[in-house]
Amino acid sequence: MTPGCLRLRSLGGLTVALAVSILLATSGPLAGQRYTEEVFSFATRADPDDDEPPVEVEATAYIPARVRRPMSAVIIVPSSGGVEEEREIYYALELAKVGIAAIVVDSFTARGVENSLYDQSALESSDIENDAFAALRMLAADPRFDRKRIAIMGVSKGGTVARDTALAVRRKLLGRMDLQFAAHIAIAPDCVWTNRSSATTGAPMLFLLAELDDQTPPGPCVVQARRMIAAGNAKVSWKTYIGAHHAWEELGASPHFDARIENYSKCRVWIEDDGSMHAASTGDVVPDEGWRDWARTNCMTTGATCCGGTPALKTAATRDVIEFLRRQGF
Repeated sequence: MTPGCLRLRSLGGLTVALAVSILLATSGPLAGQRYTEEVFSFATRADPDDDEPPVEVEATAYIPARVRRPMSAVIIVPSSGGVEEEREIYYALELAKVGIAAIVVDSFTARGVENSLYDQSALESSDIENDAFAALRMLAADPRFDRKRIAIMGVSKGGTVARDTALAVRRKLLGRMDLQFAAHIAIAPDCVWTNRSSATTGAPMLFLLAELDDQTPPGPCVVQARRMIAAGNAKVSWKTYIGAHHAWEELGASPHFDARIENYSKCRVWIEDDGSMHAASTGDVVPDEGWRDWARTNCMTTGATCCGGTPALKTAATRDVIEFLRRQGF
């Protein structure tokens, strides 16, 4: 059972949360496990030095009741579809069942955006990155959480953010050098539009990829994982699920094709250390403000296959996520 969300706002820069005790619908030894659901509100800016009013973003936390404190936590950032029951909330509840707090960040609603499936420029991944760092700062200041055991995970666009928050060059560009996640789980991220510099914080990272993904193909992600290892992070690993399509968390008799989805799988773009972008094949400049128009002309297509996941695959991926976190001390 899940109660209606009650929305509270920050007061004087402090985060306010509502706690509601809920009974998890589980069977076996975790039956009756209680957790607390809290709705947080925090302010975030695209540029820490920007004078523009901050965006107030909400996040829902699922906090196990019977765990030793300070507890470990995972910040879950949304995919292009926004926060969805079968994906972000599903993973949050599975983590809560095993005693790991999960915080689901809703980057879309605060900006009046429903999703970015059909226009990826509707919400930039850098905005979600900033939201993730703001959530990390919030949790690190909360004595209930162990600031050294806060991870980040996400699917698709959220997976891209989960990966990028480990990159040293992006942390520098965003002005977040004082913040660091303890682990990163990138599920089916975009690896064709990537930073040339692969140096990371050194935190463990797990890529979970789909063999038949025609939207965020696995091959470039394996290449990037190897580049991260070569740059000094031996704690990067990956797993490819055979026969899986993009967004396997959505179950169905078979995958389906959405002819309207923006598909960047044929693009290859380097992001330089100063934030400028260049086409990998030609070296042509990709404009910062007009990157989507450039992509529409040069490499973007429309249409992608997704979903059609099986309970067995979803269970296996969930197990892999939890086992990875356990190995990191969560």
